[in-house]
Amino acid sequence: MAITRQVKIRLILFQRDFFTKRRRVFNTISLIIRNNLNYLPVNTILEILEYDIKKNNINNFTVTDGSEFVTIPKTGPVARREGIHFPIDPLIYFNNRQFISLRSVNRLFNVALILNIKSKTVTIRQPGRFFVTLKGDDLRSIAALLNTSVKRLLSVNKNLNEPISSGIRVTIPSFSSRAGTQNSRSPKNVKVKFHIEAGPVIKLGQTLKGTPYKFGAGPYRKTGVFDCSSYMQYIYGRNGEPLPRTSRSQARRGIFRRQRDIESGDLIFFRRDRYSDNRIGHVGMDIGNGRMLNTYESPPGVTITKWRSPYWLRRYVTAREVL
Repeated sequence: MAITRQVKIRLILFQRDFFTKRRRVFNTISLIIRNNLNYLPVNTILEILEYDIKKNNINNFTVTDGSEFVTIPKTGPVARREGIHFPIDPLIYFNNRQFISLRSVNRLFNVALILNIKSKTVTIRQPGRFFVTLKGDDLRSIAALLNTSVKRLLSVNKNLNEPISSGIRVTIPSFSSRAGTQNSRSPKNVKVKFHIEAGPVIKLGQTLKGTPYKFGAGPYRKTGVFDCSSYMQYIYGRNGEPLPRTSRSQARRGIFRRQRDIESGDLIFFRRDRYSDNRIGHVGMDIGNGRMLNTYESPPGVTITKWRSPYWLRRYVTAREVL
């Protein structure tokens, strides 16, 4: 029978996102030690990292932070992220609560965790800079989870070979915000294009200016808040154009637009400082003149932002016509 030990720890979260860096402290968190693995309460981790539970059944539960969906098994060792299956340590139960291992948190949520048992402290850094392997990982699955190619993965992990052992720290070949700086200036003489069907969507979007932002927001009618993708889902859906919940799923809808051909009403997608795993992390809607309707916390909530600016162009990924 496994010996279980409980320790009360302090959890410190260092988080980088958009234009801010912040440090948050959470006291008297239960840390469980069992079979040489360390576990934290599932609900606590979801709350701290701002993931919202979207589905919950007898076998698993699905959570989202607005960028993508993650499905976690309640008893098994295989999780799913946007259709990609990968191993995790099974959840454990202690005093009728679910606990998740620190290395599973790393794999599921793109964060780095450091435990100092002497000082009874767990430090979480978001975004994480490495991915800890488990038995069953291979190059293709790791590359898919990190939204990159095997070639790029190996370019920064030259000693990573198959079969891959458990416990290897894989460096994430993350996007650099400096990349493309030479092309990040707003182009001159940009032709302002207006899509006639975008008018009602823009009008509704503008009436919601100032609506508070909440990462991983629940339905607007219940919560009164948005994150970037739930805001897009709401204003398009109210105008007869249903969109999926996450920014990554929204980026698969409609027709690809070249940056120079973007019209009002098109969705524009960006990387986000909160993530190092190359995922799409932010979405807005073009409204002409290089501006977009979007929402973020720093601090405006729903607002109009000039996206044809160095900050956003360095993080630009793609655009889609959906109207």
